[in-house]
Amino acid sequence: MTSEALSSADMPNLSEQGLRVLFDRETVFSAIDRVAAEITQCYQAFETVNLVPVITGGMQFAAALLTDLERRAPGKWIVVPVFAAAYIQDSVISEPVIEFPGTFDARIRAEAPVLVLDDLLDSGTTMQELMTLISKKGIGSTKLAVLLERARPRQVDLKPDFCGFELDSDAWVVGFGMDNEQRFRGLDGIYLLDST
Repeated sequence: MTSEALSSADMPNLSEQGLRVLFDRETVFSAIDRVAAEITQCYQAFETVNLVPVITGGMQFAAALLTDLERRAPGKWIVVPVFAAAYIQDSVISEPVIEFPGTFDARIRAEAPVLVLDDLLDSGTTMQELMTLISKKGIGSTKLAVLLERARPRQVDLKPDFCGFELDSDAWVVGFGMDNEQRFRGLDGIYLLDST
């Protein structure tokens, strides 16, 4: 069985669904490549680095980034995901909900640094809580990489150590892990959702 590649010309018109391209596929993968180079440089002295993708939003970014990282430094990266949520529905922020899988402590390499991976840094409340909980597990170094950071004042003192893009807007974005009512998460670019 063969599979035909879907070109961008073959894709449905996303503007009919209220989506406008913010960063296309090529731009997103270029940013991921840049971030991977920065991360590899930062951790070059370490034999092992724990990557902690935040599920569900961080899956797509983490997968693309991991592929790039493995090309640059094969065998260095241990993946140990966590579950975290900050929204009870789109644009309605709730108390952070963080779940560590039962095998997290057994799989994490305590002597190695941790790099948390997520799609979006927004208010920072959930991420700050997650970073604190990981640090309490005895990890010496915990850093953060995000695909997109909302450039805004936060109630918490948190900035990503590695970032693909900054967005100086409160516009709702979807694609590459970010969603609207659980939809559009798998788009290979980042789109603005028109509020009309």
